Amino acid sequence: MKSLRSKTIMKWMCWAAQIMVTLLFLKSGWDKIIDPETFARSIQGYQLVPDRVIVFMTWVLPWLELWCAIALWTTPLLRKSGWILLILMLSVFTVAKFSAVVRGLDISCGCTTSGSPLTWWSVATNVVWIGISLIGSRRDDL
Repeated sequence: MKSLRSKTIMKWMCWAAQIMVTLLFLKSGWDKIIDPETFARSIQGYQLVPDRVIVFMTWVLPWLELWCAIALWTTPLLRKSGWILLILMLSVFTVAKFSAVVRGLDISCGCTTSGSPLTWWSVATNVVWIGISLIGSRRDDL
């Protein structure tokens, strides 16, 4: 049986993770909404999907990111759905970043409009965000 102290620490970690992930996806989603052209060029740079899919992704992904970030603060069912979608998106983004770095593509990350270059550090950062998200997703289980 977990001690009260360790359970309290885990609850605080879950809350902190939820706040961090919410802020990350609110920022990244909003940046993509206000500058869809830059986001579309970022997707195109990965050379993974045809142009007609890029248009769809440009308009759907940012709103999905915002919805998921907001869902983390609603009912347990919507919160769980938000976590699942966010972790799935982070996983797909991580694989895409890994693929681009391995292929030596000189592109920006596409995470926000900052234009930061895609590097191994970007891949590692995504893995960390997946871990933070997994911690946050445990909130309702405690």
